[in-house]
Amino acid sequence: MGALNSKVLMGFTGAFIVNPVLSGSMIDQKLQPNIVTITCHDLGQHLGCYGVPSVNSPNIDRLASKGIFFKNFYSTSAVSSPGRASLASGRYPQSNGLMGLTHAPWWWSINDDEKHIAQILGENGYNTTLIGFQHIAIPERLGFREHLSRKNNAKATVKEAVNFFQNKVDEKQPFYLEIGFTEVHDPYRHGIDSSKGIFVPGYLESTDEIRDQLAKFQGDIKFLDNSVGEILNSIEKSAVSENTVIIFTSDHGIGFPGAKWSVRKAGISVPLIIYQPNSVLSGGKMFYQPMSNVDVLPTLLEYAGIKIPENVEGVSFMKLIAGKEGISPRSSVFAQYTSDMKRDNQSRTVISGKYQMIWYFDAGRTVKYPTSTSPSGFAAHIEREETTGTRPFFDLFDIENDPWELMNLGEEGKYNDLIEKLAGEMMEWMKSVDDPLLRGPLATPYYERSFKELLFRTR
Repeated sequence: MGALNSKVLMGFTGAFIVNPVLSGSMIDQKLQPNIVTITCHDLGQHLGCYGVPSVNSPNIDRLASKGIFFKNFYSTSAVSSPGRASLASGRYPQSNGLMGLTHAPWWWSINDDEKHIAQILGENGYNTTLIGFQHIAIPERLGFREHLSRKNNAKATVKEAVNFFQNKVDEKQPFYLEIGFTEVHDPYRHGIDSSKGIFVPGYLESTDEIRDQLAKFQGDIKFLDNSVGEILNSIEKSAVSENTVIIFTSDHGIGFPGAKWSVRKAGISVPLIIYQPNSVLSGGKMFYQPMSNVDVLPTLLEYAGIKIPENVEGVSFMKLIAGKEGISPRSSVFAQYTSDMKRDNQSRTVISGKYQMIWYFDAGRTVKYPTSTSPSGFAAHIEREETTGTRPFFDLFDIENDPWELMNLGEEGKYNDLIEKLAGEMMEWMKSVDDPLLRGPLATPYYERSFKELLFRTR
């Protein structure tokens, strides 16, 4: 793990009612902890602390070395809006309604009665502020009382965050602060970084174009890391550093074919780093238990001594983190992908132990991996991945021995018992979230708007 500038540390702010589960393990706090969530776009786990050697991410790596982080942490979706909504609501996309992207031409929206973490914390005495980017709904609808850096410019976002900790914190009232970056979404804007080489994931061909794109991607990661470092430095210098919980995460996998836009492991693997000094959230420990981003909300609420809403579908990891329990509260993780333009892989997935099953609900062809498809062409919906034939209904991968998922085991008869087990888990999950696919093909917002327009034109 790379060294960090000694000026850049991480902290926690706020006030806390001591939770009996955690007493004796935390610093003495009288009020609830402040909570700062830093999010970014399209990062996956492409960081030094997650084993990518060519990336310059010393500030984020340092946060991991001081806090706790999760190796097998997954988003519920392979695109932005649904993954972010699950993180903020503790509920799966099928349950909260936000199954796809919010902007045109997809137009998905979160259900009117869903509560964002900002609203939940606001109802429990927290001041709530958004700085920069989010991708769920109008900030006021989500429970934010203030929204700064509305144009989502990274430098402006950092400036507002630093000013927040220098001049706006109230030591007597806990706060929830969400800081969002559009980085590292393409088009990449912050130069090239190949100073430590270029790491090419195994599901990509090492072509000149892909390596060039990865060098630009690494340049944006370096820029993001520097921005995060400035914010962490301002937290450390603030009066509330000791009582502030910092969370760093992203929405889904990296913006390259074989990752984003697919519930393959690379498409839903994201970082989760949490830190508060002198608490159970410190020490540099990596947890290997599988965790979903729906689990973050209940974990934070238990830590803050706030009642977890009954409709939350995630589970709290707080007892595991605090060392009060040795068994993980979750054995399997689930995710969904609702397809968008020129991507025919509407799918559901379950990861359990060393295996991942992906089940497809659209007609399609088997993609050839490693792929040499142009990342920018694929992102712009003008190029598709090379295929090799009719795709089966499902894929099965051994993600321990085949981490890049290059060999589908689904058609090998010796795995039939495992396939039945995972299929059963997937079906039970789909029933638990009332997945609309249980009732037939998905009626998307585009379909509903289009059909409404047709009825209007033929009235």
